[in-house]
Amino acid sequence: MKRVHSRPPSAWVAALLWRSYWGLPTLMVALALPLIVLLLHADAKGAGNALAALGWPFDFGGSAAQSLASSLVTLYGALATLYFSISLLVLTIAASNLGVRLIDRWISRRTTRVTLGLLLVGLAWAVLALLAVDPDGAAPRIARLTIATLACLTLPLLCWLSYALHDLGRTIQVDTAIAALGADAVQEARPYSRACDSGPDCDWESGEAVTARRSGYVETIDLNTVADHAGRAGGYFRLETGQGAFVMAGDRLGTALGCDAACRNRIGREFAIGSFRSAPQGAVFYVRLLVEIAARALSPAVNDFYTARACADTLGAVMAAHGRLGQGDQWIGDRDGAARLLIVRARFAAIFDGPLAAFRQSAAAYPVVASRLLDMYGRVLAREIDPVVRAAIIEHRAILLAHALAKAETETDARALTDAAQP
Repeated sequence: MKRVHSRPPSAWVAALLWRSYWGLPTLMVALALPLIVLLLHADAKGAGNALAALGWPFDFGGSAAQSLASSLVTLYGALATLYFSISLLVLTIAASNLGVRLIDRWISRRTTRVTLGLLLVGLAWAVLALLAVDPDGAAPRIARLTIATLACLTLPLLCWLSYALHDLGRTIQVDTAIAALGADAVQEARPYSRACDSGPDCDWESGEAVTARRSGYVETIDLNTVADHAGRAGGYFRLETGQGAFVMAGDRLGTALGCDAACRNRIGREFAIGSFRSAPQGAVFYVRLLVEIAARALSPAVNDFYTARACADTLGAVMAAHGRLGQGDQWIGDRDGAARLLIVRARFAAIFDGPLAAFRQSAAAYPVVASRLLDMYGRVLAREIDPVVRAAIIEHRAILLAHALAKAETETDARALTDAAQP
C-alpha cells in the first residue's frame, strides 16, 4: 500500500524531479537513444535494402532521404516549440485566474510531459538520422529504415498531439482542477500504517528537543523510519510539528526520550524541509489550494461565486472522508510492533482549521457562498465522524454563521444563512 503518511525525504526530492516539466521528457530521450542507434546499425547492415525491395514509397535514394530527414527535423522542432509555447501561455493565463501554485500540478500531468517527451524524441531521432545520411553514399549509408520508421510514427503522433492539446485545455478548466484536488485530498484519508492501540506513559518533560536544521516548510516526514530510529535506541519520540507547517532553523520538531544525540540527528534528517509548499505535503497542500481557488474567485477582480461554491462542495467531501479517522493521540510502532512514535496533534485540525478560517473570511461577505459552506458543514455533521471532528465543525459553523450574519445586508440573506445552519 502507498505510504501516504510516511514519506522519506528522498521521496520529496524524487517527486520534485519526476514531476518537473523536463524530468520525464529527458528520460524518454535517453531511453530512445539506444533504439535510434539500433536502427542506424540495422541500416548499416543492409536493413534499408530489404525495405527498398518493397518498392515505392520506401525505395528513396540518398538525396530524398536527406530532404526527408531535414523536413522531419524542421517539423519536430516546430511542433516542440509550438507545444511548449502553448503550454506556458495557457498555464500562465490560468494561473493568473486560479492561482500560481496550481502550475506545478498542471505541468506535472503525465499527458503533458509525455507529449513533450515524444516531440523531443522525434526531434533527436530526426537530427541523428540527418547526420547519418550520406546523399551520395551507398544504400547502407542512406539510413532508409531509420527515416522511414520515424516518418510512419509521425502520423499517430499528430493524432496524439491533438488529444494532448484537448487534455491541456480540460486540465486548466476550473471545475476539473477542483475535482482533481478533491480526489487527491480524499485519497490521503487513510489510517496510519503501523498504528498501535496504546503506548507507554512517558515523562516527556525529561526529553530532548529535535529541532529543524533549516527554515522552510515541512514537506514530508518518514514516520515509520522515525519509529525505527527510536526503537533501535530503546527510546521514544513525540511528533509536535506536522507536514505543511512552516519552521525556522532551531524550531522544535518534536521531543525524543531515551535517544542519544546520534539518534536525535537521524530522526531530524527524516524531516524534509523545503522552501515552498508542494504536493508531497499531501492533504494539507490540497486543501489549501482549494481555499486559494475559492478566495481568488471571490476577489473583486474575479467575483465568481459559482467557483467558490464548487470549492465548498469539494471541501465537504474531503472533510467527510477525513472526519471518519480517529483524532486522538496515536502511537506508531517500529518494525517489531512496539509503540515508539507519538503523534499528539489531531489530523483534522492540522489540515482544516487554518484553511476553513481563511475561507470564512472570504465567504462571509457572500451569503450565497456562506450558506453553501454552512450547508456542507451540516451534511458532514449528519455522517458518522469522530467526536473531535464533530466539535470542530460545529465551532466553525457557529463562527461562520455569526460572521456572515454580521455582513448580511437584507433579511432575506440573513434568513437563508440561518436556514442553512440548521441541523
